[in-house]
Amino acid sequence: MLIVLSDLHLSETQSTHISAYRNNRNLSAETYLAFFREVNQIANANQVTKVDVVLAGDILEISRSSIWLDGKFRPYVDNEEVEPGSELEVTILGIIDAIASDKNVSEALFLFRHIDHHFDMPVNLYLILGNHDRLANGTVRIREKVRNLFGLEGGDSAIDNYLILRDNLNRPFCLVRHGHEYDPTNFALNVQKMDSIPTAIPRSYYEKACLGDITTIEFGAALPDYFLDYYGEKAIIDDWKLSALYNRLLEFDDVRPTSAWLSYLFSMPGIEEEKTWKLIQPAFTKVLATLGDHGEFNKTLKDAEIINPLTQFVLMGILRSGFFSRGVPYWMIKMIMKRVSKSIKLDSQVKWAKREALIQNKKSGCKCVISGHTHFAEVSLISSRKDDMRYYINTGTWRNVIPATKDFKQFGRLKAFTKVMIFYPEEKQALNSDWAFHYMSGMSFGDRRNL
Repeated sequence: MLIVLSDLHLSETQSTHISAYRNNRNLSAETYLAFFREVNQIANANQVTKVDVVLAGDILEISRSSIWLDGKFRPYVDNEEVEPGSELEVTILGIIDAIASDKNVSEALFLFRHIDHHFDMPVNLYLILGNHDRLANGTVRIREKVRNLFGLEGGDSAIDNYLILRDNLNRPFCLVRHGHEYDPTNFALNVQKMDSIPTAIPRSYYEKACLGDITTIEFGAALPDYFLDYYGEKAIIDDWKLSALYNRLLEFDDVRPTSAWLSYLFSMPGIEEEKTWKLIQPAFTKVLATLGDHGEFNKTLKDAEIINPLTQFVLMGILRSGFFSRGVPYWMIKMIMKRVSKSIKLDSQVKWAKREALIQNKKSGCKCVISGHTHFAEVSLISSRKDDMRYYINTGTWRNVIPATKDFKQFGRLKAFTKVMIFYPEEKQALNSDWAFHYMSGMSFGDRRNL
């Protein structure tokens, strides 16, 4: 049996608190334990002899941490720039330590290290990296620390970026990726231009910084941090408007689709849009000023395939000119919101999964491609030839989700969970077919997360 989890985004919480209040979005270990107990029961009922558990990327939230803001580095650096013994390596190790020290994370990591205690059959735990934990492959010391946190072997070798699971005849049965490979904003190679995606994409592409890294740290982490610095803890605690806006800034990664984030900020009940902008503007202006001064931003921008050179040149010129030093005009923000809303496409990633070489090869035996990254749970048929059915499965997320209406004017609040259980061809559930899977994706509303 194969179990795949992705996008847990285990995060440090020491930099997201005001006085006694700490914003902690890490799930408790009991949530994972309840799921493993369920899997164990199903495995026993179906005479499963082994369980493979794959943590499929964005497990550790390394990129989005305000700890980066305390020094001269940013996470949008290529892995090759992280030298052993350097300040940058120390920064990354410190962020990982801060993540692991959170109570919920610490207990969850203990559970993963001792996962075999919760199953009645052998368990294999695998880890692959996504765009938010890319820097876990920065140096040998960082890799060793990450592996130790999960109780994994592997020595000083690089942590995998994808995984092929094989059946008992050693045929490739399932391809597991994180899924950022299909997203040119978060991956250095634009596979959307390819007719066939090679299974073994060169590791060098996984090592490079991307535009998504910039967005994650500068808007996901820096913006709320600068907002807190500008107004101070007491003012935010005492003023419900400032408090509500600060919380919305912290919820950057939960808004879906991500392009609705600006609209989410401007949809505060009881606050007019222009007033909202006046409150956020000082922090937003500081973000733009920081981008203009940061050399790594210019390098990452130049390496981005999806932004043409002329646009890059104009953007850097504006940022360095100090044009925004007195603030960003409200009309410009409105224009940006309108253009982003028009450009949003909620297309499934199945169109890219269909181009996987393993799937295109009729003789490969590969039955499914599994990925996460988008936080949108999905099962889609890729092909069906003479009962050889091949599927794309997206693992969604177990994080909180703030969904938007189609016009981006209203927002909800949900708790997501997706359970992916794949039965290998030789297992009982699959005896009447080549293979089988159980896929349960749901949402809940309320304070309690029910699995």
